[in-house]
Amino acid sequence: MERLWFSITDEFGLWSQISFEFEARLPLRNLIWKGGITQTAQFVSQLNAHVVVNEPAPEDATSLLHIYLVALNDSESDTRKAEVRARAKAWSIRQKSPWLIVLVTNSEPPTQGPKFLNMRTTLLDRLRSDIGRKDSDHVVHLQHKQVESWNALFLAIRDQTVQGLEARTSVLGDEIRRMDANRMLPGWNYCKFFVTKERLADLYAALELWDAALAQYDELEAVYEQLPQAQSAWFTEFGASDDFTDLLNVHKKPYRQQLARNTITQFDFCVYLCGQQLRLLVEMKRYAEVVQRAQRLIDGLGAKMHNVSPMFRAAWTYSTCMNVVEICEGVQLAQDDATVRVLAVAKAEFLASARRQLDVLGTMCGRLPAGYLKRSNTRELTQDSESRASEPNLEPISNPVLAEALASDARFDQVYVRTCEQATQYYLDSGRKRFAQVMQGDIAQLHICRERWANAIRVLRPLIPETGDLNVMDVHLAEQQAVCERRLGHTTTCLLLVQRLIFSARFLDSSAQSSYANMLEELAHEVPVSQYSTVLFRVGDIAVDYDSESIAVNIHVQSDVPAALDVQRVEAVLVAGDNDAQQLEIVVDAHNVTLEPGSTRVALTTDSVSCAGRFEVQSVHIFVGNVEFRIPVSNANYRRFVRLNAHPAAPIIELRACANSLVVNIQPLVPIDSMRLWVHDAQSQSVFDDQCMVPEGYRVEDEALVVEAVESSASVEIGLARNPASGSITVYAEYAVDGDLRMLLDTDDIEFAMPVVLTARKLSTHTLLVRAQCSALAPVRVLELCVCDVSIEPVARFLQYGESATTVCEAEGDKAAISVRFTMLMDAVRMCVYELVAKAASALKLDAHTRYVQRVVLAHVRRTIDAQATVCESRLVCEPVPTLMCGRDVSRLLSALLVVGAHINLDSGPVHTHHTTLSVQSLPIVRVTVSASQLCTVYEETPFVVRVQALCGKRLRVSLVSSQCMVAGAATQQVTIAQDAESMGSCELRFGLVPLVVGFVPVPEIICHEGGLDDQCEWTRVPTQVTSSPSLCVVQNKRFAACAANFFTHPLDLLKVRQQTMKGTGNGLVHVVRGVFAEGGMLGFYNGMSAAVLRQMTYSMARFATYEELKKRMSREDGSLPFYRMAAAGIVAGAVGGICGTPADIVLVRLQNDGSLPLAQRRNYKHAIDGLVQITRSEGPRGLFKGAVPNVSRAMLMTGAQLCSYDAFKDLLLSTPYFTNGLALHFSASLLSGFVATTITSPFDVVKTRVMNAGPTSPYRSLLQAMVLIVREEGVRALYKGWTPSFVRMAPQTVLTFIFLEQFRGLYWNSYARHNCVKFE
Repeated sequence: MERLWFSITDEFGLWSQISFEFEARLPLRNLIWKGGITQTAQFVSQLNAHVVVNEPAPEDATSLLHIYLVALNDSESDTRKAEVRARAKAWSIRQKSPWLIVLVTNSEPPTQGPKFLNMRTTLLDRLRSDIGRKDSDHVVHLQHKQVESWNALFLAIRDQTVQGLEARTSVLGDEIRRMDANRMLPGWNYCKFFVTKERLADLYAALELWDAALAQYDELEAVYEQLPQAQSAWFTEFGASDDFTDLLNVHKKPYRQQLARNTITQFDFCVYLCGQQLRLLVEMKRYAEVVQRAQRLIDGLGAKMHNVSPMFRAAWTYSTCMNVVEICEGVQLAQDDATVRVLAVAKAEFLASARRQLDVLGTMCGRLPAGYLKRSNTRELTQDSESRASEPNLEPISNPVLAEALASDARFDQVYVRTCEQATQYYLDSGRKRFAQVMQGDIAQLHICRERWANAIRVLRPLIPETGDLNVMDVHLAEQQAVCERRLGHTTTCLLLVQRLIFSARFLDSSAQSSYANMLEELAHEVPVSQYSTVLFRVGDIAVDYDSESIAVNIHVQSDVPAALDVQRVEAVLVAGDNDAQQLEIVVDAHNVTLEPGSTRVALTTDSVSCAGRFEVQSVHIFVGNVEFRIPVSNANYRRFVRLNAHPAAPIIELRACANSLVVNIQPLVPIDSMRLWVHDAQSQSVFDDQCMVPEGYRVEDEALVVEAVESSASVEIGLARNPASGSITVYAEYAVDGDLRMLLDTDDIEFAMPVVLTARKLSTHTLLVRAQCSALAPVRVLELCVCDVSIEPVARFLQYGESATTVCEAEGDKAAISVRFTMLMDAVRMCVYELVAKAASALKLDAHTRYVQRVVLAHVRRTIDAQATVCESRLVCEPVPTLMCGRDVSRLLSALLVVGAHINLDSGPVHTHHTTLSVQSLPIVRVTVSASQLCTVYEETPFVVRVQALCGKRLRVSLVSSQCMVAGAATQQVTIAQDAESMGSCELRFGLVPLVVGFVPVPEIICHEGGLDDQCEWTRVPTQVTSSPSLCVVQNKRFAACAANFFTHPLDLLKVRQQTMKGTGNGLVHVVRGVFAEGGMLGFYNGMSAAVLRQMTYSMARFATYEELKKRMSREDGSLPFYRMAAAGIVAGAVGGICGTPADIVLVRLQNDGSLPLAQRRNYKHAIDGLVQITRSEGPRGLFKGAVPNVSRAMLMTGAQLCSYDAFKDLLLSTPYFTNGLALHFSASLLSGFVATTITSPFDVVKTRVMNAGPTSPYRSLLQAMVLIVREEGVRALYKGWTPSFVRMAPQTVLTFIFLEQFRGLYWNSYARHNCVKFE
């Protein structure tokens, strides 16, 4: 860069006096000049110039201004003055660049000579006249003690400097244009053109006009690129001689002198030109262009190095790349993430390029194997690790770091690893993780070359993803790690890597695929016994071979191994899908299987287990050497099932429940050596135990029935000590065939409970009533009923569930021996279904599916059979058997079945016998059922109906007696019931009751007499008392009714509170609704719901309970209650409820109004309990009862007005012909009651809300004072603010409260009826 100077000539010793002030005013700032070829205005913010005194400027410097210092005063002689002026004039004549003469004095310019025409001339004027008129402005006066004089001097310096710069740039511009115009003429010299244009670029750079300077070098580069090859004679040769380049050091060589003498080489010229450009770009902080131009230099010169040795080219490229990295690291970065990322990427790329040059240099110098540059196969590289260059071609290298690295392996490895690690870090900073992996892979490659296997593994393990597919880069890294693991003997890890490499075989060539397939088999025999989940094998289609002589499952295994693989065993694990509680597993396997690449069908069989049903294929296991490869087949989202039939050679075991016994039928298909049989009922309890009665030759051990050798069908009846649970039972058997232990698992539905229940009741001393009742869901037919060895005629028809056959016989004593013989419809149905399925399967040659289809069809018939129609028509009446999701063969078999409408022999089932001895009990005389059409309040007549049914053949009288209510018409009523032996006599007794107490309607007492009224032999009674307290039940019902009603009316209550707490205008209902919705949406209308529920649970419960109790105590002897007493009871009850509900009411008001307050004033209660706690902490316990006086006053008026007016309006409406006791009456009376209560309580409600919502600084001191203050400030109408939402809330709340009360009361009376044997309709 050209330097600018101010050259000062001081012949009079004046510089020491003015130097400090002069240098303090440098550099010159904010210059505007028109320079350059384009003559456009240029702004120079700062002009840095040096000062030289009485010395010539350096050769490479440009003198901006020559200054001559002159000292004269009046005391000197004229000769001296003339001599000084002559010397100044002679100095000015010698100057070629801009100059300035400065007359330095301590005061005004000295005068000289006499007056001429009364005018005295000064020395400054004489000096200017000596210089000449046209250069008079080049002479200035400096009075160095005055600031104004200094300002005038530097103003002149600025003007002269700008003129000088403009003149210099104009001259250079003219010369450049002239030389450029002659470019195509013979003799034109590019080097001279370069030197001239560079002078202009240096001038721009000195003025810090970096863009203009860079434009000059860019033009020079463009002209150089356009030069014909013939003009390259201006450069002596290509001349690549220095492989250690510092691009920013443009003074490393005498480039300018060589350019001026036409002795520079093309290599040095390109380096010099790029260095000048990079230097300017660094000054402009355009770092992205620095990187781009440096890369362009490397690529351009690299392409031209045809005749240069590869070692020089690699060394120069390495040095240049590292130099660019140093440049990027040394610049001052701005806080710009994009720039930081660009530089990080650039440094990483240059370091990667430097690493590639190290590969070339290391190979040429014998530091790396000869095949290292290919690196296409890691295994070949390890084999060639010793094949280094025997006679390395060493050339002198200028870069000392590189020369030292190539001198030894240790130093080379150090430089190589450091370069890769730096590149890795920069790649990570720029977010390019894959490129960072490449660099780490290069480090691992070097360790492998040096046989440092452990170091290579430490580098590679973090780079390879533990799960997921491998890409091309991952495959290359996995290959490297596999080689290292194999060399270190880590067979297990190597096996896992080989599996992943084979799975990613699309990135490997055919030879590598075969090699890894062989390695897989070798490693499988070397590793310890272990199990792995693998992705090399997949399971395709799964099918069951039902025609096989064993349980056979055909599985298609898809192998990704590129070569045939010999496996010792393939097995599949099947888990019972229908017997999850048992967790039965069946293992089917095949031995010595060869898995070809692609799909291989493997037939898996087993003879050890027999279990028919639906199984889930859980997993498939492939055993190769010591390795077990596990292939998951089913998971939580995808499950694969197969249906297995029983083993063709498994024995058939059928169970049949009899009275207190279980019949086991065993039908072996092949001779059985021995068998152990377990049976579990529907509750997983063992059916067999040590107390079972077994026939000779059988025994029970460990809850299992032990059966010796069975060669033919056998039937065993086991006497059971207990009655097992009916339903789905499980049969598990272990049996031996020819010494092989096998297992069998089966399920069936068995009804252990007796289908016929026998009961006996004693009618008289010698008469017994015996009943056989059907307790099974399926019909039964009683064939014979025997009582005390006396047989009775059978019942001709089937008995449905609940039906019974009754007979009366002669018997004595308290015990009776009874036996019954019967048949069951489902036995005949089972035999019919089994026969139909067997015939259809035989016709379609699908005998293998017979047993399975029999179970399926029978289960379907049991679920859908119409037993009554089946019995009537002697044909199966059920829904058609579905064929969906059953498999092709089973669907064919089901489609061929004609189950619906098939003829059934109802007498074909086995005959069951049941013996028992019963204790005889006396039979009740009658069964009484009491019904009420509706329930009313006290003193209202309630219609009742008593249904009396006689259970014995006698003449009875029934009396009704009640002491707790008045019977309308008569105190008692009687009825005579006559009954014969053929039918039961019954009657209905209708009457009306008027309750005398509150809370429930007492049921009258029913007394039955045999004969007349004089006989007081009591047979039966109906209970009339309730175990729980009636009043408490009523209170609970009313409390819950109030809570339920409050859920619907709470939004209206919130709107009322918001209106009552707002002062001034703008508090209309529509305005409040909009505000609430804007704050919290629809949920905003339920703010404070928890406090509302708490209030109803306290306030409503207290007032209702008190009101009911006071009404009972204040009633007259005849049960009547005057209105004034009722009003007094309501007022007292309201006072009690108001006191109990005040804390919850305060929390409710504050929660509802919290949303309308500013954020700083909100309480932010979480819920009702939190509100109570915070009020107690901040305001004390007394704060919970703030506003208790207006609240109690309102509650007294509310309860008195609401309940009393409700009863009054109810009586008034009932007196009209338009209303009866029902929902319409309750709705109308409660609506009018709500109107009255709202109007009376509105002023107290407003005062209560204002007081409760106020904080500790409340302006309200009492009820009266608050009411007066509100009327005074807002008028009388303010006492009725919120009346509309209050009435809209009060009316439905009253109506809903009574409606819910009636519902809860109905639930209560239903519960009462269930516990007291009374039925209310």
